Amino acid sequence: MSDSPSDQLDADSSVSTFTSALWFNAALAGGFFGTFLIVRRHRPQVYRPRTYLVDEKRQPPLSDNGALSWIYTMLRMTDTEVLQSIGLDRFMVLRFLRMGIVVFGLFTFLAVPILIPLNVINQLDTKGLNLLTIGNVKDLNRLWAHLILAVILSAGIIYYTFRETRVFLVLRRRFLLSPDYAKSVTARTLYVPSIPEGSNNIDELTKIFNRFPGGVRRIWIARDTKDLPDIVAEREKHVKGLEGAVTNAIAASYKHHAKNKGGDQIESGGSWVIPDKLRPRHRVSPLPISVPCVGRKVDSLEYYHKEISDLNGKILAAQRSPEAYPQLSSAFIEFNQQIAAHMAAQCVIHSHELQMAPRFLQIAPSDIIWDNMNIKSLERLIRRFISLTLTSAIVIFWIIPVGFVQAVANIQSLTEVLPFLAVLNSLPPTAVGIIQGILPAVALAILVALVPIIFKIFSTQEGIPQKSMVDLALLDKYFFFLYVDVMLISTIVGGVVQAIGAIAKNPLSIINTLAESLPKASTFFITYVMLQALNSSGQAMLQTVPLVLSYVFPFLSKTPRDIYTQRTKCPTTSLGTLVPSHTIIFVLGIEYSTIAPLILPFVALFFMLTYFVYLYQFLFVYELEYETGGLAFPRALRHVYIGLFTWQLTMIGLFAIKQAIPQLVIMVVVLVVSVFALMLYDLSFNPLFEFLPIQENEHEIKATVTSSSGGSTNSNVLPAALEDKKLMSKHDQNGDGKVQHINHLQDEGQKQDDHGVIVDQDGLPVDAYMASDQLRKRVKSSEHERSGSSSDPDFAMSTARLVYGIETYMNPALYQAQPTVWLPEDDLGITHQQMDELRKSNITTSAEGARAEHAGKHGQKSKIVVDEALFENGGQGIPGEAPTPNQFSRVNENVQNAVHSANIVDSFAMTS
Repeated sequence: MSDSPSDQLDADSSVSTFTSALWFNAALAGGFFGTFLIVRRHRPQVYRPRTYLVDEKRQPPLSDNGALSWIYTMLRMTDTEVLQSIGLDRFMVLRFLRMGIVVFGLFTFLAVPILIPLNVINQLDTKGLNLLTIGNVKDLNRLWAHLILAVILSAGIIYYTFRETRVFLVLRRRFLLSPDYAKSVTARTLYVPSIPEGSNNIDELTKIFNRFPGGVRRIWIARDTKDLPDIVAEREKHVKGLEGAVTNAIAASYKHHAKNKGGDQIESGGSWVIPDKLRPRHRVSPLPISVPCVGRKVDSLEYYHKEISDLNGKILAAQRSPEAYPQLSSAFIEFNQQIAAHMAAQCVIHSHELQMAPRFLQIAPSDIIWDNMNIKSLERLIRRFISLTLTSAIVIFWIIPVGFVQAVANIQSLTEVLPFLAVLNSLPPTAVGIIQGILPAVALAILVALVPIIFKIFSTQEGIPQKSMVDLALLDKYFFFLYVDVMLISTIVGGVVQAIGAIAKNPLSIINTLAESLPKASTFFITYVMLQALNSSGQAMLQTVPLVLSYVFPFLSKTPRDIYTQRTKCPTTSLGTLVPSHTIIFVLGIEYSTIAPLILPFVALFFMLTYFVYLYQFLFVYELEYETGGLAFPRALRHVYIGLFTWQLTMIGLFAIKQAIPQLVIMVVVLVVSVFALMLYDLSFNPLFEFLPIQENEHEIKATVTSSSGGSTNSNVLPAALEDKKLMSKHDQNGDGKVQHINHLQDEGQKQDDHGVIVDQDGLPVDAYMASDQLRKRVKSSEHERSGSSSDPDFAMSTARLVYGIETYMNPALYQAQPTVWLPEDDLGITHQQMDELRKSNITTSAEGARAEHAGKHGQKSKIVVDEALFENGGQGIPGEAPTPNQFSRVNENVQNAVHSANIVDSFAMTS
């Protein structure tokens, strides 16, 4: 049988599309991975920052500097070691990638040898790669093989999702009950929004939530800090400006001093007087934004000095009177027991609708979006509706460019609609293959990359109080976009473009024509998966942009703070974009598994390479900003079920068009069973994803408290509280008798002091703001009675823990200290001269760990050098700056760092 020229061209372009994409992406992947192996050893700040920037117990194992030895070291790590190093969120991403390897690896070996011969031999003789699809089958009996394999794949996916979910729940409970997490304030704290005015006070909230086991330990009613955060940010900007100005003055003075042989401008005391012409100056613009050549010129050193001093006074006055700021309609409630927070999150708290609901668990201080603290539940629902409406509009709008990209993927059919493009048909098959196989996939990847930025803004504006929950909301929106625009629209448009000629001649034949043409759209998705498997994984491994920036940033980092920040900041990745990019490939693999089985080996390759890449990146490079305990994993499995149902409906449609009635009936049964499986999944697992079971938690608490309290079975007192009480009591035994009296009564539960104020086990008010004030007075009293008491490690540890516990859920602007003005030591004495002036104004400053060395042929240049010890094991922090609760999610990390890197007692007492 002779083929028409158009059929032959279509076949040639189909094969050329595939081969061009394969060779192009394979070459790029080889180049990316090869370059990575070469540069990895020379740029540790890009390719292995977690080996020295995170806590020692979480660092990955070190290997020698060989080109490939790190692969063996990485792959031989056990799951326990990987989990301890990277955390549950990222570990569950790896578990999902493993699931993809198992499902598609096994199904490739099972389906490809069966389906491809059945699709090809003695059937419709479709041209090109379409010969390998189900669209080429004319013998209905052969469709039994497709059905049986569809049943096997459906059963395998359902089994695997249930199995992996059980594993996840065990790991999640282990995470929630681990000593590090369970003893943290975050584990026991509940965020309550939409509090009615009559209940929005300490007494009422304590009365409501004291009904739960162990009662309330601390309450933070959120406050409207107005412009205070902006003032704090302004002070930080001025501190950085002063650091830059002093550093520039040192550099200019070195150059001037070298040029003049050091023979002038030296005072009798040996300090260098900066000549007026060398003093840095800048313009102060009256406009909200800085405009070149607009504004008066000022002496930078004097201006920043005065501004910091003035802002320090203003901020300190505001921080001493937090009660002056009006209350918002939300609060953080810390319980004495972790299980109490989980119980309170599930109960009906208020009799009126949308009051004190919904409540949020596990909000780490660094995870809070303070601008969303006063958004009530009804307003949040309205915002969410608007957000989802705009998201849907974006998805619909993006259909236009995505549809055009898919149309370009089939030039032959496109020229039938747009005849002026017929010149493309005269191009050689290789050129046509490049246009169809490479450009559409790359264009689609670029279009897709723009969407998450928009969706993240929408999610934040919904009023969600947590950054991590914003990321999870982004995860669902982004998958919705990928599912509709990348998969559904590309599939439909691909089928329409393939069949546009037949549909134009006979519009009534659209259903039959689409059913025959949809399998032909698989070539585009094969090249898309190939792009993600080879090209994208190679790019993720090489990290081209961070690599280039690692050479650029040293020239832009001029101050010790710039250098420290640049060298101690681990890259991060958003699960909101990462997980959907994996789940959509899983969905595409399912969708075309029995329709176009050639896609299967490339999907399996994608999951194998992606697993390898992200195992490395999570161990050696990426550090997430938050830890949700793996909550992205159930959402990823939900995406799998969406793909499963879509594929089953597609198979039902194909069987219906081909009039394979027995296969159709059985496939309908498979769909119904799958739907019931998802219903059972939700019924069984959904409550366990967020909340702890009471029985297991009770057993864990009793065991922990017994071991922590030397046999006591008082489960109303958390181990951390027992430890604080013991340490503080030791130091209060010679102090105020009132505090002694309160400590004596702590084991009996929550009490009131002599003024009727409700206090916790530490003798401090439940009201966090009152507790902060009393703790400052207690610290100053202890310092006054014992010179050097702050050097006592027990007292420092206990105070640091209490400071952390009290300040945790205050707006950072209410406790944030002035950033240390960190200056480099210099040979001319400029830094010490500036530090003396700053200290006269009570401005915190330090020159520890940094120096300005002479550089250049004649020593006329300045090079800032920061001590390497500051970068080890997560860094010791900027000298003189105590870590804040906002910087740590784990109480033990905060306490240890506070005690070892700064005098927490002195720094806390200074603010009183």
